Amino acid sequence: MENQQTISNVFGKPIYQSSIDDYEKLNKDIIPHIESFVKEKPGSVAATTDVRGNTQYTDLEEAKDDLHLDKKYKKIFDQIKKHIKAFLKAKGYDQNKFDAHIIKAWATYTAKDQYIESHKHTASHFSLIYYVRAEEMGGVKFEEELAAQIGLFIPPTNEYITEWNQFNFASYLLEAKSGNIVIFPSILLHQTEVNTKKIPRISLSADVLLTMKKGIKTEHCIPHPKGWLTL
Repeated sequence: MENQQTISNVFGKPIYQSSIDDYEKLNKDIIPHIESFVKEKPGSVAATTDVRGNTQYTDLEEAKDDLHLDKKYKKIFDQIKKHIKAFLKAKGYDQNKFDAHIIKAWATYTAKDQYIESHKHTASHFSLIYYVRAEEMGGVKFEEELAAQIGLFIPPTNEYITEWNQFNFASYLLEAKSGNIVIFPSILLHQTEVNTKKIPRISLSADVLLTMKKGIKTEHCIPHPKGWLTL
């Protein structure tokens, strides 16, 4: 998929996939840094540096979710920003009116037999995954949020479905590959598959918030932070 951009429609939501230019060199540069402060977490759930409770398994004194501001990751995030803009263009947003802000970015470290539990991000419009090291180490699965269903519906399970297709699927799996980037609406439930390899899977995750550009007034969207009053 190198340098190719694709967008899939999953449960009525867009999921963007592409790859980062020159990712092998960029990944080689940052893997030693990530492994210098992220350690394997005991148990079946992977370590993520944005959760304070995980820092007892790292060399961090507190949670670290500002990798997008770290100079060591500048080249990676310069590439990531290009893909965010491409995704927003494909969505049809007027980029003369909106600013996209990466509000947090963190590392995940998934050792053998570990995974990341089903969750969604509640403080952003879009989220992304960039795979630093992920060959045959388990992909990411997006899930339909059945608990939010209202009214009459038939649960999409093997008990009722004889043939799975694009009209009835309840989960969508994307295989992970080093150098790939995935961008998706933060509201989508997602989890990772178990890493069955002895080598830990490493990825970067980030949340993206859209605001109006400075000076643009709106009823429906978030104003630019320059106009906020912090108490």
